[in-house]
Amino acid sequence: MNFLLIGFFVSLAFAGLNYIASENVISSLVIFLTSIGFFVFIARRQKNKYLNKTRRYHQCFRFVNTYIVSLSIKGSLAYARESAYNISDNKVKEVMDSIKEMDEEEQLSYLSKYFKFDLYYLFVDTVTLWNEQGGDILNMSQRLINKLRLKEEYLLSCESMHKSRVIEFTILWSITLIILASLRFALSQFYNKVIQTPFYQVAVVAIFLFVLLSIYILVKRVSNVTLEGWKDDEK
Repeated sequence: MNFLLIGFFVSLAFAGLNYIASENVISSLVIFLTSIGFFVFIARRQKNKYLNKTRRYHQCFRFVNTYIVSLSIKGSLAYARESAYNISDNKVKEVMDSIKEMDEEEQLSYLSKYFKFDLYYLFVDTVTLWNEQGGDILNMSQRLINKLRLKEEYLLSCESMHKSRVIEFTILWSITLIILASLRFALSQFYNKVIQTPFYQVAVVAIFLFVLLSIYILVKRVSNVTLEGWKDDEK
């Protein structure tokens, strides 16, 4: 499901629960607009940066592995480049199509502007050394391949752990907010006495703002993966 659509329904749910707990249309509208703004301008941006970073690394991992294996089979840079091109996604192909006039080594170096990872620079250096001095490319790049594999496994484990964290977070806060709303009916006489007090109204809004802050912290932690060479402001 589209992330913004999810954000819309979550914002609507927050506003609805706020109204049930406080019977205040204005504060419910504030919660709705604040939540929508959070998902559109903060959470989505952080999510897109994370997905772009991890997607490029996964693609880099496939590109480098395919290139090295193909180079070991044919001993041809052109053949290796073509094999890597065939398994690449459309964005990588667009970059490679735009530099067809360059020679093989220049193309690999240029792609470092797209694959902005330290391991990719090491890959370029390894291929350059092989092209100049010869040798067994598989042996020369064994350490590189191991590092790439370990980093790929690290990303996959992070993605699995992040899913678990998001599910746990969603369940815990859902239960908390549902209890908050249900108390409105379970303790109706008590609520009738306090629901109009300014302190209670502010407290209810503060709870939902705290939920948004918690979501922000979760998003920051989930998107915090270490890929050497990549900067957080990369596009």
